[in-house]
Amino acid sequence: MNIQEIRAFVAAAETGSVNRAALRLNLTQPAATRRIQNFEAALGGIPLFDRSVKPAVLTAQGQHVLEYCRNVLVAVAQLEACATGVSSPQGDFRVGVAHGLGEMVLTSPIDALRRAFPRVRMQVSSNWSAGLIEDVKAGAIDCAVGLLTDAHAMPASLQRLSLGAERVVVVSASSRTSMRRDASPWRLRDLAEEGWFLNPRGCGCRAALERAFDRLNLPLQIAAEVFGEDLQLSLLAHGGGLGLVPYRQFDQSPHRARLRALDVSDFQLAATVTLIRNGVPGRFDPAIALLANELKVKLDDRAEA
Repeated sequence: MNIQEIRAFVAAAETGSVNRAALRLNLTQPAATRRIQNFEAALGGIPLFDRSVKPAVLTAQGQHVLEYCRNVLVAVAQLEACATGVSSPQGDFRVGVAHGLGEMVLTSPIDALRRAFPRVRMQVSSNWSAGLIEDVKAGAIDCAVGLLTDAHAMPASLQRLSLGAERVVVVSASSRTSMRRDASPWRLRDLAEEGWFLNPRGCGCRAALERAFDRLNLPLQIAAEVFGEDLQLSLLAHGGGLGLVPYRQFDQSPHRARLRALDVSDFQLAATVTLIRNGVPGRFDPAIALLANELKVKLDDRAEA
């Protein structure tokens, strides 16, 4: 067996399919399949995958072998870092960013990365946080910056680093008071007849709001599906309705004077800006560490402002 075969097996086990493993490893599907078959043969032909089900899943022996293989890859990565000076990585560094966090990630943190690692080429893509988790797991990107809630599940093969808390708030035009006339908080029942401007399905914050309405057996009136919180805030400021956005984005909106965050007693949504990466060390570890530090500093500065 060799390291390439071990990497192919681990990639298939972690992504759940040979096709996604091939994508992670930049191989063709037949090439990835051959490496996995060669690895199984080198272990005496023991079945590592139960191929009687679709998609194939690890056998009990496969689970056991996977843990050993992960340890091998960690050791190899550490050896490569020692031997090649990985403190100065180079190549295409693929970063995913959650919708709504682009401005935060695409300014000073990336400027710092470019100064520190001039041989790294940034490739930045955007997706919902759930999609970013899958992209990192599949190896399609090297790391991601997501906005995670309790509903987001993190695979065991990935690591998460919390960078800062983010409160998600219900927003209305400023003509509405933040609390009801009797000084009590709003409830979702009070807002059931309102039209909401929300992101399309796939947004974790929208999904949390839908679950809250469902628990109360209330209809959620969608005025429009609008991609992007900035446009939603503009529509709310000019035409009324309700929206659901990160507080930081609401507070820094150019329409802030015409908007108001509502105190809704039965809907409190906390989220965390989180860096997501593979648990196995890699050549871009120094760049990922710098990105995490720059984002944490930026979030801390904004929290104090």
